[in-house]
Amino acid sequence: MHCYQCSNNAMYQVDERNIPLCLDCHFKFSQVQQQRLENNERMINYLSDEMSFTTGLPPMGPRFPPRPKSLVVAGTKLNNISVNNSVVGTINTGSLGTVDQSISALVQIGDPGLAEAIKGLSEAILQSGDLTRNQRNELVESLSVIAKEAASPKKVRQNSVALALIERASKITALADDIADVCQKWWPILQAAFSAATGG
Repeated sequence: MHCYQCSNNAMYQVDERNIPLCLDCHFKFSQVQQQRLENNERMINYLSDEMSFTTGLPPMGPRFPPRPKSLVVAGTKLNNISVNNSVVGTINTGSLGTVDQSISALVQIGDPGLAEAIKGLSEAILQSGDLTRNQRNELVESLSVIAKEAASPKKVRQNSVALALIERASKITALADDIADVCQKWWPILQAAFSAATGG
């Protein structure tokens, strides 16, 4: 089944009409819903304060707590990945956004192990001082494809594509001494996930 908004495979159904949406479109839909909810919470807090001010009575009842701020990098809202400001101008933020969306999707579908591996790899790659700018960008772009495949239904995953990218990416990160240990921990988890689907 294809997404209602684009040609990608659908992963979610929303609304009472069960409208099919892909990972990217569902993420955008969720962001709109989240923003609407946050605006409503702020308005309720404001109205509660206004009533207290008007009547001269102390505030009654609990308030909605402030929400934790998400990191926004070049217009891309990141909920899972921590980014050092020094590398913001040197990375493909679109690819990084895809990685972040995929991490959220993996948590939602009950695969926190893969989500943790992708988060750990992405943060290590972004923080590495041994990788060049081009290597960092290539790795983030590769990880965005790998992460998107990991978050896709197992029936439609392109396992061979993901495994080829993992193999190349792991060779590049092995040359970066400052993140070699971290990458040796996380790459095998991703490789195992895709290898199991291919019977490898």
